[in-house]
Amino acid sequence: MNKILSKLLMAFAEELSNYQSRIVTLMNEAIPGLSTELIEDWERDLGLPDECSVSIQTLTERQTSAHAKHITNYDGQNKQFYIDYASALGMTITITETFGALGIFRVNVNRVDRTPSEGVDGARLWSKSARHKWSVNLLAVGSTSFEYLKCRFEQLKPAHTIVLYNDLT
Repeated sequence: MNKILSKLLMAFAEELSNYQSRIVTLMNEAIPGLSTELIEDWERDLGLPDECSVSIQTLTERQTSAHAKHITNYDGQNKQFYIDYASALGMTITITETFGALGIFRVNVNRVDRTPSEGVDGARLWSKSARHKWSVNLLAVGSTSFEYLKCRFEQLKPAHTIVLYNDLT
């Protein structure tokens, strides 16, 4: 009787062990950065691959790309947003911000309707020399290429910003 009960419990234990393994796998599949079986579904939901991710081929690169796009908080696109985005891709960057000919834009001082006699030429506010310039310095590379990061930044950057890239690795 003891042998029969032991065999019966062993049969259940093996299936429960398989069940637990599948639960752990399913929990990993709920995170795009860990997903292997459902990576195609994550990519479809996130609009990947796109023009930036054409060069992404390996599973690790695909996971990193999907994870970065999934966790990115698009609430305010300032310098920290881009630093955090690069960090989600496994890269370390710095951004140096420079302003155009007129310096920092100030409300009610730099206005388009101002004339040169008032000390500010309003037409110059919209010239190429007045645009913001960001210098993005790559300090450490992750599993995703710097070309991918450049493409993403060009998609996400504010319209009035010119981004210059420096690979310091």
